[in-house]
Amino acid sequence: MHQPGECSSARSEEYSPGTYNAERLPFADGEFDAVISTCGIMFARRPEAAAAELARVCRQGGRIALTTWLSDSNLFKMFLVMKPYMPPPPTPAPSSPFEWGRTERIQELLGQAFDLKFEKGTSYYRELSGEAAWETFSTGYGPTKSLVASLDDARQAELKRDFIAFHEGFRTDLGICVPREYWVTLGVRR
Repeated sequence: MHQPGECSSARSEEYSPGTYNAERLPFADGEFDAVISTCGIMFARRPEAAAAELARVCRQGGRIALTTWLSDSNLFKMFLVMKPYMPPPPTPAPSSPFEWGRTERIQELLGQAFDLKFEKGTSYYRELSGEAAWETFSTGYGPTKSLVASLDDARQAELKRDFIAFHEGFRTDLGICVPREYWVTLGVRR
């Protein structure tokens, strides 16, 4: 419950929404009561640095809420379809974002700073067809869109074929329905 005017005063505080580097957040120590990441922090190149920043900006007693794709989820399997078309990773290779899909790894990254609890969840990605999924991802999802732009026409066609075939593996009478498993991680800052 909020007191009258409390929410409006909170909204008027100086805060500029935007995109920030999870490894170097431009906020003061303990600035936030709550920090939320929906399948975002897991894509930081240096998970240890991102986890340290998350802990730094969350005040003592504050809360975090994260969702991260499971390391064996269908989203991970979709990335396996794309992997043969990706350029070799730089040396040293960055950590896999799917490391965040194991509770043991999340404990390693955040367990010193937070009391953590976990719950599995599933979202369902629905489209009329694998072709529709291709159109959605190749034109609107950053990793897939960037990959497509980096390929010549022949490789694009091969990726498209494989991507559509993957999604058609989840065909139902109504189209496609891909269950995508994730962890919900809730934490209280120590």
